[in-house]
Amino acid sequence: MQSDPLFYRFFKDLPGTFFQLIDRPEEDAQLYEMKAIEYKSTSVRLDGVFSPRQPAAGPAYLWEAQFYLSNSFYANLLTKIGRFLEHGDPAQEWKAVVIYPSRSLEQKNLSPYRCLLDSDQLIRIYLDELPAAKPDQFEMGILELIAARPEGALQKAKAMVPRVLASKRPAQFRRLLLQFIETVIVHQFPKWSRKDVEKMLQVTDFRQTRVYQEAREEERDSIALRMLEAGRPVAEIAQMTGLSQVQVRKLAKKSKE
Repeated sequence: MQSDPLFYRFFKDLPGTFFQLIDRPEEDAQLYEMKAIEYKSTSVRLDGVFSPRQPAAGPAYLWEAQFYLSNSFYANLLTKIGRFLEHGDPAQEWKAVVIYPSRSLEQKNLSPYRCLLDSDQLIRIYLDELPAAKPDQFEMGILELIAARPEGALQKAKAMVPRVLASKRPAQFRRLLLQFIETVIVHQFPKWSRKDVEKMLQVTDFRQTRVYQEAREEERDSIALRMLEAGRPVAEIAQMTGLSQVQVRKLAKKSKE
């Protein structure tokens, strides 16, 4: 399973999950912005970085999702940390967070890297050792799907979908969760099409419900508002979002109230 882009999208859309993993309040995600950083001249790329918006928020978190065995992983990680400090702010406080599906995929020759492993600047997370997600902890439940074997992930996903649909969370959030559940199963079963996955998880009917339509409307309005804030013309916004120009103007008026 290609974990890097999946985790990047997951933490980008649901950043509070990352802060839950490192035992910080979910709300602290608002104090950070996340991006991927690549140093092209050296072909070094960090899976993701949560950079504090203000110094008081805390250290920068450099995170890596490691889903295959590599006995040079920590050597590469030290290089990436060095590049981050060299090309950014050498005085930046930082912590490295490594996410493994299980402890078995951690490299065996750890002794040369004890300067990092024994410090408080490294957080190692083994997804299969996390406490079982509670029924309403959907974000953590999706992490369980990622770490599980394909058949186990499918069974967990089938059990999770009805709970998502029945939850009181906002419609747009439920739609996002369902998209992630589908995406994880697509990664787990690469020979299946997304339609196959939808049928297996029985989420196709949800797309016809009022809840789903409300979620799409919320998402569309959100995009339109961001375009208005960026100063884009009403006609362009209407064309891009499918809203009428009258609807766009109403949104603009409502946002100023």
